[in-house]
Amino acid sequence: MSAGAIHGWAKSMYFAQPYNISATGFYFADMEEYMTKATAAVDDFGQPVEEFELQYIDGDHAALFNALRVSQASLADWFELVDELGEDEDRYVIACHLADLGYAMNELADRWDDYSLFRGTAADYAAEIVADCYDLPDTIVAYIDFERLGRDMVLGGDIEELAHDLILLGG
Repeated sequence: MSAGAIHGWAKSMYFAQPYNISATGFYFADMEEYMTKATAAVDDFGQPVEEFELQYIDGDHAALFNALRVSQASLADWFELVDELGEDEDRYVIACHLADLGYAMNELADRWDDYSLFRGTAADYAAEIVADCYDLPDTIVAYIDFERLGRDMVLGGDIEELAHDLILLGG
């Protein structure tokens, strides 16, 4: 199995589209296959093809691939990053978020452990925090507006809603 070809969920497929219009592109799944095919690529006149636009065709990493704008220059780093992510879906979601914020590919691994994900609403998170931090009787808890508390946490920047029922913590 080649480095980066598998990321827990499914095998990824890429396409290298030559900038040279008289050359044909190729599909690849890992760095070794890319290097083999890129080295052998020639145009209709027998000249070597040197530059390719890389496209993510199929798999579970499209959002991160596109956010990082993976190119020929960063392709080897991309496959190393995919290996580092392993099968950790939370780490992948956090890496996508960091990439969207503008972090470079080589910065992601240093940052993703600064964050964690909470699956639930902001109100669910607020209720959990109150329960973990305070030993309040149920008669008092009934008066706490967790919807409002959760909304205030989001508005205050304490937590961030990434998607429905997905909260980012930390940073």
